Amino acid sequence: MRISLSTASLYLYPLRRIFALTKDIGYEGLEVALSPEILARGSGYVRQLAQEYGLPVLTLHPPMIPVPWRTDHHKLLPQMIPVARDLGCRFIVIHVPKAQSLSEAMGREYVGAVQACVEELKGSSPRLCVENQAVFRSSDRRYALSTPASLHRFAEEYDVAVTLDTAHAASFPYDLLEAYETLGNRLVNIHLSDFRHGLTIPPWFNLHSYFKHHQVPGDADLPLLPLLKRLRADSYQGLITVEVSPFALEIWHPHRVRDNLLRCLDFARGALAVG
Repeated sequence: MRISLSTASLYLYPLRRIFALTKDIGYEGLEVALSPEILARGSGYVRQLAQEYGLPVLTLHPPMIPVPWRTDHHKLLPQMIPVARDLGCRFIVIHVPKAQSLSEAMGREYVGAVQACVEELKGSSPRLCVENQAVFRSSDRRYALSTPASLHRFAEEYDVAVTLDTAHAASFPYDLLEAYETLGNRLVNIHLSDFRHGLTIPPWFNLHSYFKHHQVPGDADLPLLPLLKRLRADSYQGLITVEVSPFALEIWHPHRVRDNLLRCLDFARGALAVG
């Protein structure tokens, strides 16, 4: 089991600074979210930093800030596959589609993109990994693949892995331990963060992600410790990826950023420690 950090947590930092900070604090790898810097510099620059800091890029994620031609994750797969291969990633992570049915146009397009990606990656690394979607508006609950059971069925049918985002799960809500049991051996990555219940925020842009979802573990309302202890008891062999909001990290205060990232790591390590 490895504990990594998502670069989305420090999205506005230069990539070199993220690598240096992640290595210094003691994380074991990175999930790289495609950013303007990466798109401009190319995967070779990321690979150079990974080698320089001795810090593997374990997963690749689409951009966190949507732009017009990068709003649908599945459309990015042809661009992400060569990047993930170049970086030696274990997984490419994409969200499930914002479609009410897989039989509607967007759903069919998503399934086609997944099938093409799985076929291209067959027998090699990386592996495609789908992530549970979040609820920002009540209508989001009507999307296909919105429950752990439907996500597991999809993963089985199309032979993909699953990332369980704890904050996204809380937004529905569904029970973390039940989701863990339902997803079974398809679960290979956990996006670890806390969630604030009872906080009313307008569904504008990423306000939910910044101030309600993706809080520092232990600072809000999710029962994360039982999940982590269950992972330890089951000898879980997948990844745990800390993915917290830059605002939860207090990104405007460099010393607090470091302290908060260390708190995230200590929370996970403490829960996973034997004893």
